[in-house]
Amino acid sequence: MSKPGSIAANSIYYLIYQVFNVLFPFVLTLYGARVLLPESVGTVLSAQNITNYFAIFAFLGIPTYGRREISKARNNSIELSKLYSELFVINAISTLFFCIAYTALILSVPDFRNELPLYLITGGAVALNFFNNSWLFEGLEDFRFISVRNIIFKSVSLILLFLLVKSPADYLVYALILVIGTAGNYILNIFYAPTIVRFTFRGLDLRRHMGPVFALLSVNIAIELYSLVDVTMIRFIKGETHVAFYSYAQGINKILQQVLNTFTIVVVPRLALYFKENKKEEFNSLISKTFNSILILALPMIAGVEAVAYTAVTALYGNEYEASVPVLRLLIVLLVVSPMGYLLGSRVLLVTGHEKKMAVCVWAGAAVNIIGNAILIPLYAEIGAAAASVISEVLVATVYIILGSRYFRLTVSPKEILKALIGAVVMGAVVLLTAQISDNLYIRLAAQILIGVVTYFGLLLVTKESLVTEYRKRLSSKYVRIKK
Repeated sequence: MSKPGSIAANSIYYLIYQVFNVLFPFVLTLYGARVLLPESVGTVLSAQNITNYFAIFAFLGIPTYGRREISKARNNSIELSKLYSELFVINAISTLFFCIAYTALILSVPDFRNELPLYLITGGAVALNFFNNSWLFEGLEDFRFISVRNIIFKSVSLILLFLLVKSPADYLVYALILVIGTAGNYILNIFYAPTIVRFTFRGLDLRRHMGPVFALLSVNIAIELYSLVDVTMIRFIKGETHVAFYSYAQGINKILQQVLNTFTIVVVPRLALYFKENKKEEFNSLISKTFNSILILALPMIAGVEAVAYTAVTALYGNEYEASVPVLRLLIVLLVVSPMGYLLGSRVLLVTGHEKKMAVCVWAGAAVNIIGNAILIPLYAEIGAAAASVISEVLVATVYIILGSRYFRLTVSPKEILKALIGAVVMGAVVLLTAQISDNLYIRLAAQILIGVVTYFGLLLVTKESLVTEYRKRLSSKYVRIKK
């Protein structure tokens, strides 16, 4: 078995993995908006929205639970194989059940039956969950494999998109490519897993996993409700045009949020191991360092997006999507709220075995989100949905941190935080001052991003911010070794 890589290397691999996961549907949305036109894109997105409900249930809580348990058992090959086999069987039973339930639904509802080929295609994402054992590789910290596999499948899918989707009539091909790019890479998992574990039916004990798996299913459902219910409620209250305004702003926010969440996800196996071995100092140090890394990246992202929101939206989608600008500016504050709650609450409660507390947090947030949507969407459409999301996410993050704080000790420096905050504010001001740098939207956006990055990290280097200085020294020492 390969040794786990460093946190830094895993972060890079998993960052690539998550960025491709978000960037792929994002590029499809951009291409679809211009080639398929709103009606065909709306039809596919509506079918995908229904399918996603069943996919969530088919997953159960296995992706999160499996990642944690595999990391604990990775030094015992016999227990590792048994654990993998048990979770694989549970996943297979769940997938079969919800495939049957999904098929029954689309055959019984006239609106779905009228688009039966489309719903059968999007339902492939549920069926392909049978092969989804990415939690095995994440628990073993084999982020290189899942990253490379993901890049290959999504790159091929994008090539097929540009070759095969040429008009609104190609929406079924568009839907099929979306499924292949999203879930097709699961198939490779089955061929690679036998090199690590041995599947067996002997001595399996499925019941021992059911409690935590269903507890985490409850958490996952509540988390996904934020994005799924937002779109569903906007669609039925205001119509599909407003869904586009909200979804397109949310797409940009999701890409940046996945970048930050990468830091929290890759440290879960290591945190679980430290907790199991009672290494409190290492546990607290890793949490503190991850917290600082997230903060240093989140603050300039927020300042930068607030400054370039109009240029970014109109360059990517066109002037007809100006309504997405205020939605994006509102959602972007979640870049600092969600990852902090995720790290200091959700991940800490997960590795310490308090899944039930996680469920209470996220269901409370989901309830607030649904109530907020019901009140604000009729009044403010997609902006109301964004406001409801921000309110509910702040609530969840606050409760998460309160519940998780008893299990860790966070070490932060107000002075270092102030350096990052001042750097972000100055960067935002500089970016705003360069808003007229070019009449070409794409050149302007690229130039503003480059200027912002150079300004921010240049200020952190000048002020000798500790984390940036540490990484600069590491890079310098590596360069010296390579040169020698």
